[in-house]
Amino acid sequence: MALDPEQKPHETLDGQKSKLPPELLRNIVEEVSLSISDAKSRNHTLFNLLLTSSDLHREARRLLYRDIIFVQNTTIAGQISDALHAGAAKYVRSLRVEDFVGDAEPRGRSAKTDFLHLPLNLMDGLRSLDLSGSPMRDFSSVAEFLQSSVPANILLKFSALVPIDDDILPFLQQQQKIQFLSLHRFQEPNTFLRSPHFMPNLKRLKLYLLPDAEFQELVENRPITVFRFDTFFRLPQYWGTFASRLHALDISHSIAGVYDLKKWIETIVTAAVNLRLFACFEVSYFPGAVPATMPAVFGLFSELRHLEVLTISFNAALIGRLDVMTIPEGVGSPAQLKSVLVTQRRMPGPAGDDVIIQELQNTSGSGWIAAPRDGTSRDDWIESSLRKLDLACC
Repeated sequence: MALDPEQKPHETLDGQKSKLPPELLRNIVEEVSLSISDAKSRNHTLFNLLLTSSDLHREARRLLYRDIIFVQNTTIAGQISDALHAGAAKYVRSLRVEDFVGDAEPRGRSAKTDFLHLPLNLMDGLRSLDLSGSPMRDFSSVAEFLQSSVPANILLKFSALVPIDDDILPFLQQQQKIQFLSLHRFQEPNTFLRSPHFMPNLKRLKLYLLPDAEFQELVENRPITVFRFDTFFRLPQYWGTFASRLHALDISHSIAGVYDLKKWIETIVTAAVNLRLFACFEVSYFPGAVPATMPAVFGLFSELRHLEVLTISFNAALIGRLDVMTIPEGVGSPAQLKSVLVTQRRMPGPAGDDVIIQELQNTSGSGWIAAPRDGTSRDDWIESSLRKLDLACC
């Protein structure tokens, strides 16, 4: 798809000026955009609208560049870069960068296909910056670029597979409105984390590796209510000091053995008593050991009186088919529980993964019903659920 922001269409198809008010044109283009879930198809449609008339050109262009996925060193990356430098940067609200390794030098690449060439200084409307598409080899130069290029206090969301260290801290200090932070780990002790003025609006935190004291100082002084981490077995001893504030907890990328279930579930339900969404760890069974009904230990979830959304996963070499309709009874069906995503996974074999994904929904008239969700991304489903619960924050 050619992205030429300066290509000028006719005023309308019949050469007449539009008589529709701007707010109606905006609503029309917004509805067209929202009706197409596939990003590639949506962008193709918006580009066609962009060429239809001058009125639609303005609104379609705004949406076309509102949410950008910039894949490093591709032809489309160069076209996006040209458009942003030509004036489209002012429309950008979210920017996700993929295949970016953080080299300071282009090393023979076309400069305009490199993230470090983008005009971030012109993106006054930027609210989300996601660099988590790949690990960074050298983040120091990238951190300097961000600090000098991203306008101060505009970001609400920042993600990168880098540690919180002396490289990234100066940039984070300039973004005091951040509500959602996703980083790899804490690197070194730093006094900034103790200051209540450092990211005071942080509501949502994602970490891959949990540290000790530095993490405690960060979470206890911020209004964090949504938390994800991928290493449940390193949960610090001071978990109980902030767990009761959490409304959503995602540890679905952790794995627990069947014999550890009761211990870990008790740890959660006795501390995180106000959870509305809980994405539970994946349970690993011995071959053929997955029962046909929900294990009784999951009845502990009934203690989570505010729970509305739950995910549970099972992993075994010779997985037995679970009767998912036993799950509501097995978990005690807290009064507010509306939705359960169940993943049953065989361990990888010659034919690849064998995965069964189903969603249970509590309907007002028919009780619990099950629907297949094959191909569903668990992370996307959790994100969608957070938005429905008004917990996404940004």
